[in-house]
Amino acid sequence: MGNGLLALWYGMTLKKKLYVIIGSVGMIMGASIFINLRVVYVFIDRARNIMDDNLSCYKFQESMQKESEMFARLMAGDTAENRTAYQFACRETRGHLNGLPYDYNQIGEERFGVTWNIINGYETYEKQREKVISMSSKEKDYIKELYKTYSMQKYLDIYATRLTKIVLMDGNAYYEIQISALKRMPYLLVAISLTAFLVLVILLRFITGSIVKTMVQLATVSGRIEKNDFSAPDVRWDGTDEIGQLVKAFNKMKRSTENYVLAAEEKRQMEEKLYRHELERADLEKRFSMAQLQLIKSQLNPHFLFNTLNMMTRMAQMEEAPVTEEMLVAVGNLLRYSLRTSNTFEPLEQELKVVRDYMYIQQMRFGDRFHCEITCDKDLYQEEIPVFMLQPLVENAVIHGISEKENGGSIHVSIKKPGEFLWISVSDTGKGMDPVKLESIRNAMETKGTGLGIGLGNIYRRISAYYEYGRVTIDSIENAGTVVEIEFGRKKV
Repeated sequence: MGNGLLALWYGMTLKKKLYVIIGSVGMIMGASIFINLRVVYVFIDRARNIMDDNLSCYKFQESMQKESEMFARLMAGDTAENRTAYQFACRETRGHLNGLPYDYNQIGEERFGVTWNIINGYETYEKQREKVISMSSKEKDYIKELYKTYSMQKYLDIYATRLTKIVLMDGNAYYEIQISALKRMPYLLVAISLTAFLVLVILLRFITGSIVKTMVQLATVSGRIEKNDFSAPDVRWDGTDEIGQLVKAFNKMKRSTENYVLAAEEKRQMEEKLYRHELERADLEKRFSMAQLQLIKSQLNPHFLFNTLNMMTRMAQMEEAPVTEEMLVAVGNLLRYSLRTSNTFEPLEQELKVVRDYMYIQQMRFGDRFHCEITCDKDLYQEEIPVFMLQPLVENAVIHGISEKENGGSIHVSIKKPGEFLWISVSDTGKGMDPVKLESIRNAMETKGTGLGIGLGNIYRRISAYYEYGRVTIDSIENAGTVVEIEFGRKKV
């Protein structure tokens, strides 16, 4: 019979084997859980009812005593405080009285009778109590009625004590009945657990053997494959079940992996070549950005120079020389910095000087229509930034923002370094731009600055190329102004 069961077991698929194991253990554990839950539910539910009954009886007895005490205090001195405390005690007693169980089928004959006496007695006592409170202490029958009330209080207290005793006795009786069954529960649980364990061991014994041996072979061959050793012989399994399918697929995978490793090595060599080409392409892009920078530096806006020179000519005719001289110095500084600076990075102080010269010229051009402000801590003056990064942003603000508004506007350049990142903001109160144009500029930033124009596009590409972390953002509201923010940290190695 054992050999027959073993043959039947090995003839099963793994799915059926798992179903048998899970089903057998599940049935045993399910029976155990059901018995436990049943016993615990019955015991706990009954125990909860007993505890609730005990609590309700105790609360009524306690509130009744408190009411008697408050009544006596009120009789001794009729003050507002005593009357308030007495009324609260009465309401509390009435609430606990209404909470007493009063179902004959549930509480039994004796307890029902005691509860009935309490309920009816309390209604009579209420009338008597209120009668005494409404009487004057000088009335003829006042003492008689007062002691009658005290007698009723004692009567109710006796019955409340009796009710509590009955409830406690019922609980004790139930406990005595259930205690023997509860003492047998651990032995029953141990027996069920041992049975489940034995069934599980027997079923697992069928799984061990050839399956485990085959798994060990699979693990051994896999370890050798991990070390790129494909010389191990194929794993063998005589059956055609899932294990057999797994072994067959593993052997096929082993041979395919061997071919894949050879192909992967050839691919790796090709990827190394492509990587070197990518580095060369990145270097070319960097050089292209530098060439564009040189183009910016060699191309000051001709229209700007023309307007500036015409304006200086008119002012030279009107004045003796001071203003014209200052403007000529500012233009000379701009031309000199543009044509002679060949460095990739310059101190922030030098870039701010160029911006101030440019702003001075524009202020002379626009007069009261143009205002500018620079906010920067002098501790940041020696920070190196890409050359010609600030002036193009200010120029864009003048050309596309301030000059197109009849009343002009203002430009504010703010530079901070709250942590390891340098933060630059150029904001204006010019014309701004509509949402469609703003969205097109933002989309252009996602394509490495393509379509942003020479100034902003070159800045975006240089920030991306020079720094490990670099960010350029732009916000604008039509007829309100534009803000361009730049943030970057350490340079790339």
